[in-house]
Amino acid sequence: MKTRNHKILDHPILGYFLLMIFSFFVLSIASSLIDTKLLGSLIPGYANKTVVYGREILHANGLGDAVGSVLTIGLFYIWFRPSFDGMLKKKYFLQGLIFLAPVLLIHWAGSIVSWTQFGTGSAFLAFLKAFAPGFGEETAFRGLGVANYLRKVRTEKGVVTIFWLSSIVFGLAHIANVFAGAPLWISIGQAAYAAGMGMILGAVYLRTGNLWPTILGHMSVDFMEFIRGDLGSSGGIMANVGVGDWITIVAGVIGIILGLYLIRPSKRGEILDLWKTKWS
Repeated sequence: MKTRNHKILDHPILGYFLLMIFSFFVLSIASSLIDTKLLGSLIPGYANKTVVYGREILHANGLGDAVGSVLTIGLFYIWFRPSFDGMLKKKYFLQGLIFLAPVLLIHWAGSIVSWTQFGTGSAFLAFLKAFAPGFGEETAFRGLGVANYLRKVRTEKGVVTIFWLSSIVFGLAHIANVFAGAPLWISIGQAAYAAGMGMILGAVYLRTGNLWPTILGHMSVDFMEFIRGDLGSSGGIMANVGVGDWITIVAGVIGIILGLYLIRPSKRGEILDLWKTKWS
């Protein structure tokens, strides 16, 4: 079968952003149909009320984002079939979780401390809502764009470039929380923390070529946070910072250190060899 290419996606940087936009487009449709219209009407508390231009609307994210992510990844795989080996594989799954373990353990500890200060909400709702960042953000910020970038760029400099690009874009996206009601200084802090977490998540994806560890790791982090009474009731918008939040910031700092260590110069050749086999 002839390898299929695309003139726009063949530009690695432009392709990264176009695939991110495409991912969010599919996610928004799936989330609207499954989360807001279906589950939001069936499960009390699943949808959050927001006021837009004086009009109150219901909005929910969760399982629909997971469905949209799988659909998006599937379309990406079909488009580049048979060249692409895929990103939802068993190979290197355990290794990826081991890479993430130090950051996750500290982050979970910080979340538990936050429960003592802010109280707890529904673990069931937190579990459902955690599908949105776990699947949706990993697909949009790392899964498709990073894979497409390494389809075209097979240099050590390219590995470093996409590592920083995906991490910084992931961090900057969290400043948007200010438009949902979060204080500006907290939104900026969340952006810096998210960039740090993006570094460890991006490094794990680069080292394994497997998106499952980052999906599950990301999902677990947000699940532990969404159980918090304040975040559960606000749809994940943080208004106050407690002791537990400082512990999670430490986890983010460790994420930066560990992420840089995982893509250190001596490992970049291994990363290139791995992605060479993924793009046959």
